[in-house]
Amino acid sequence: MSKQPFTASAKPIILSLLLTGLIVPASSALLAQDAAFPKLAGSYLGQTPPGAVAKPFAPGIVKSSHSSVAISPDGTEIYWSDGLLDRAIFVTRLVNGLWTKPVPLSFTRDEGGDGPKLSPDNRKLYFNSDRPRGPGDSRRERIWGAERTAEGWAEPVPLGPEINDEHLHWQVTVDDRGNLYFGSERRGSKGQDDVFLAVPRPGGHEKPVSLDVAVNSKAHEGSPFVAPDGRYLIFLRDSDLWISFRGEGGRWRPAQRLKTPAHACCPYVSPDGKYLFFLKFERDTQTHTVYWMDAAGLGLDREG
Repeated sequence: MSKQPFTASAKPIILSLLLTGLIVPASSALLAQDAAFPKLAGSYLGQTPPGAVAKPFAPGIVKSSHSSVAISPDGTEIYWSDGLLDRAIFVTRLVNGLWTKPVPLSFTRDEGGDGPKLSPDNRKLYFNSDRPRGPGDSRRERIWGAERTAEGWAEPVPLGPEINDEHLHWQVTVDDRGNLYFGSERRGSKGQDDVFLAVPRPGGHEKPVSLDVAVNSKAHEGSPFVAPDGRYLIFLRDSDLWISFRGEGGRWRPAQRLKTPAHACCPYVSPDGKYLFFLKFERDTQTHTVYWMDAAGLGLDREG
């Protein structure tokens, strides 16, 4: 059926509705929507820095149920995922001194994405998604990467079969040498999920290997964050955050529990090293909240 133009008799009715506010022009609605977003200036969305006690980060703005955040090295971009694998990844940018209203990345509007993490050189965005790799492919959680271009993020591509052909789950992280860490319950696991390392090679990665018993155990380990220089690794073990430092010869030292709240996961340290971010399960409301805390008391600057 073809659409009919407004008749002359309908125009006074529409004009009346516009004047009374029952119909809002599209441009006015968009302006009102933008006006509703607060004017936020300064680092970290203009939030008051936390102390040693963790507190929610940007309540009402950064809302996530399955990951924490990722921040560009210069502090002018903040990313987070809205929910699980079928939800969008959002970004806000510091432009002319003010943070922009968060918008979803175009390639996650339809297929979704989770756990965004930037490479230390700010040139690549990694995330998890259950989107198929091509026609006829099954839906399963895999790691994808998007390259930064002069026009923005290029379309993401899946990492190679050495990474994605077996089980993996949740947060991925990469250091400045391109070493990729992720959680997986695949061949070579020492218990349940382990933290695996995939070393880069031309055209892809070497076969991922489970980190040794300094990190992995018979418990559940995953959701890792590695320092850009590779000095330390923070990860989830069951329901707590643990940390391991590199020792002599590059071997990981036995992990120790971090002094963070229970039921914290998805650790992330800000590029300036000042703050630890994490996702925390709220038992009373059965929801998740992104928290941040001052990292000064966590001993992240120690040597091995």
